[in-house]
Amino acid sequence: MMPAQVTSDVQNGNGSSAAPAIIILGSALIALLLLTVVVAFGMTVYQSPNLSRFREADLLVQLFANLVVAFYAFPAFKRTNRRAFLALGFAALIFAYTALFPVLAGASLWPGSRSQMRWYYAATHASGIVGLFLYAYGAVSLARSARTSDHGPA
Repeated sequence: MMPAQVTSDVQNGNGSSAAPAIIILGSALIALLLLTVVVAFGMTVYQSPNLSRFREADLLVQLFANLVVAFYAFPAFKRTNRRAFLALGFAALIFAYTALFPVLAGASLWPGSRSQMRWYYAATHASGIVGLFLYAYGAVSLARSARTSDHGPA
């Protein structure tokens, strides 16, 4: 089938699309994952000291804030095709991962060896640095494009 035929089938509605089912399944999986994270937080909140509770709450706030940014940035990229939104979306996913990983894998990592702990901290700090660069690139690009659009073409 030629590409022109595929687009004409999709435009006519003859092509079957699995995209809505994939989106629904992905959303349900993400909701289930977030629900388990919140339940795990609720179960461990009373078993840990007060300062540890604040750390866990901070990680959950960081996770949900970055997921909000990701859910805004990826549709904005799809709508405008601006790489700045893509960079912001990936940065948000990286920071959501770095917030989620200690919550999910924290209990299995802490009694680990010294080399395991070094790799853990190296991986989280390296991903944090990459996320910061992506956030900076996305924010600076959006700020520059907003500034040039305000002044108009020179």
